[in-house]
Amino acid sequence: MKQQPILLALLVLLAAQPSAVQAQQATERFIPLGASPGVSGKTAMMGTVVGYADGVLTLSSPAYTGPQRVRMAAATRIWLDRSTARQSNVPGSAADLRPGRRVEIRFVDPSRREVAEWVKVEQGPSP
Repeated sequence: MKQQPILLALLVLLAAQPSAVQAQQATERFIPLGASPGVSGKTAMMGTVVGYADGVLTLSSPAYTGPQRVRMAAATRIWLDRSTARQSNVPGSAADLRPGRRVEIRFVDPSRREVAEWVKVEQGPSP
């Protein structure tokens, strides 16, 4: 019977630990464009913004024939990648999705590649 409190304490500790998915999401804002371990090139798409209108991001990529369209949900996070300036990424907005900027997109469902979970946008030149 002495083992039950120990087992219960162990279960509580395990339940309190963040999962690998939660840890990836929490640190994603600090990872440069195209460098997400286990994501970049596997469950994400890299490309160049062609346009953004009505919640649809259009991009071109040498990996795909023709323009690719990705829907942006209300929950889609946008990160502005500032790694070239040796600064951490910051939250961005749809205004950062300007033509010519490189982006990395992680999908809600990587097998369907329709809706973006997050978009990391290359920082453009300062105005």
